[in-house]
Amino acid sequence: MRISSFLYCVILCIVSAGCSGGNNNTNEEKKTEIPTNPGNPEEKINKPVQLWIDAHANFSRFSSKASITVYLEKIKETGFNEIYVDVKPGIGYALYDSDILPPLTRWGAETVNRDWDYLDFFIEEAEKLDIGVIASISTLGFGYTREQEGLIYDDQRWNGKTQMEMINNDPDNIVDMRTQTGVDAAMLNPCLTEVQQFVISIVEEIVTKYPKLKGICLDYCRWYGGNYGFGDATIAAFEAYSGEQVTSRNNIITATGGIGTQYKKWIEFRSMTITNLVTNIRSAVKAIRPNMEFHLWASAQWSSRYSVGQNWASKKYTPAASGVYTATYSKTGFADQLDVFSLGAYAEAVWKTEAPGSEWSVENFVTAYPQYTMGDCKVYGSIGTYAYGADKATVSDAVYLCLKNTDGLMVFELSHVINNNQWEAIKEGIGRVIK
Repeated sequence: MRISSFLYCVILCIVSAGCSGGNNNTNEEKKTEIPTNPGNPEEKINKPVQLWIDAHANFSRFSSKASITVYLEKIKETGFNEIYVDVKPGIGYALYDSDILPPLTRWGAETVNRDWDYLDFFIEEAEKLDIGVIASISTLGFGYTREQEGLIYDDQRWNGKTQMEMINNDPDNIVDMRTQTGVDAAMLNPCLTEVQQFVISIVEEIVTKYPKLKGICLDYCRWYGGNYGFGDATIAAFEAYSGEQVTSRNNIITATGGIGTQYKKWIEFRSMTITNLVTNIRSAVKAIRPNMEFHLWASAQWSSRYSVGQNWASKKYTPAASGVYTATYSKTGFADQLDVFSLGAYAEAVWKTEAPGSEWSVENFVTAYPQYTMGDCKVYGSIGTYAYGADKATVSDAVYLCLKNTDGLMVFELSHVINNNQWEAIKEGIGRVIK
């Protein structure tokens, strides 16, 4: 995640209010507190145990049906009972039978041609193993900038409708992110009605065509960063929302990177834009399949989410007064719109003792979230196991903490599990909570 110096300073100011602080437990206390014998689970309960399958990282791996079958059996054996299958990644093409998007057959140097339905086969094989399938989409990502390939480069319809960055707080230096090679994906502008309708149409198509899906999950449902969204269309939408005229973009972020006079209202507007999109997508899903689960993944550090417009908190949660939040910011909370929030506890430190005085530990994230979501939705702790390599004990601990303290677990992501041979460590961590 890239953070401007201005936003970094703001985050430092508010983290002290939201951080749960250090943990003075000794290493010996930690050892005696946590059960480590997989044969004697602390709780005999059933929870969703999920594995994310990224489209790009596994693009060639799943070029054949046989490979999908083999890995699903391994996934089941390890203890997973649900999978996220990435079917509309940030390049903007489809890994499902779409009438809206082109099929994804090439990504960079990799080419895979299938005469079969990727998502449908995952559903069919997973059903045999009693594994639930949730389709995930990069909600606003529609272009792979490193190779200048993807939907927004193919279709002139999207010219000028991607997110714009204000470079170095200079209102005369506004750059279209689809020309930037250092971003994860070129993302469309969520404040445009055409964009929202387009995204909703894709979700509706998936939900309609695949009734056996357990759910659908939104990823990258946000502004890309704090300095993105400064194009003319967004400024005009902000003026309509706020009733205020923007005579200079430096009224929002000053030339020196400080908080401008319109900054707090701007933050509310950006968050409300994303909340409206989440709300509209949920309505579309439930209108077609009322029982289909609606999921969203976002970073677990709530105190930084204002910068990308993701207020995953409850509307009942009111943040402390600051230079960031308006008195009405709580209305932008969208926890009540979700069935499941996938809490991205992607921290290198697992235990609080490893990161004293910091929010950034798995343990802190999976124990601090209730103050924000306030019971409005289920919360599954998710971890990025790429951070732990082949350290089996650390992987097991991270898995344990998520399952123990939240409603479920999501492991990101299959390729990291394979490359670091983390299967047994994950299985052990699951076994410390679930028989």
